Parts: sequence; structure tokens; C-alpha cells
Amino acid sequence: MKKRLRKKYRVGEFQELCFEFSFEYKGDVDSPECEQMIRAFDKECLEPNGLVCSGLLQNTGCNIAVHAADPTQTSEAQRAAVKAWVEARPEIQLTRFGELEDAWYGDL
Repeated sequence: MKKRLRKKYRVGEFQELCFEFSFEYKGDVDSPECEQMIRAFDKECLEPNGLVCSGLLQNTGCNIAVHAADPTQTSEAQRAAVKAWVEARPEIQLTRFGELEDAWYGDL
């Protein structure tokens, strides 16, 4: 496949990887403590590892998708860093932590 088509279809060196995880926050999601936890997640975990995320935080739980700022550069080391940070937080109950998957052609 030509480079132009690999880029168009996001395969080969243009494949974009990401991972998802879900957790339950053990307090009130509208509390200042929850907001502090989210800010800490951004400053302590995402930014130092060159990651960005999207997700939805509700009273019933949270589902987050994470990938590198350049999605073709998402690595297993970044995934492990996020998992370690989340598991170290006592206010978070991790319910699922996925593997690296293809963002375009995976099960996400």
C-alpha cells in the first residue's frame, strides 16, 4: 500500500493507538475534592507523559479514553504510567483498564 493510502486509512506507521479505562469515584463527583483529583490527573499524569484524554464523569462512574498528543506515538510505557497513577489514588475504584488498541479499527 502506498504511503498516501496508509496515511488516509491510518495503518502502518500512521496507526493511532489509545486505551480506555473506567473507574468509580468514591465521593461526590460535584465536590471540590473530585475537581482537585481531575486537575492532579492532568498535571501529574497526563502532561508529563505527553497524553491527552476524553471522557465522561458521572455519579455512576467514569469512562476515559487516553492517547498521546501525537496518537501515532502512544506507548505501553505511557499506559503503564497512567495505570500506576490511577491505582495509587485511594478515592478511585478502578473497574476496567484496557490494553492499547487501534483507535480507528479497534473495539473502542
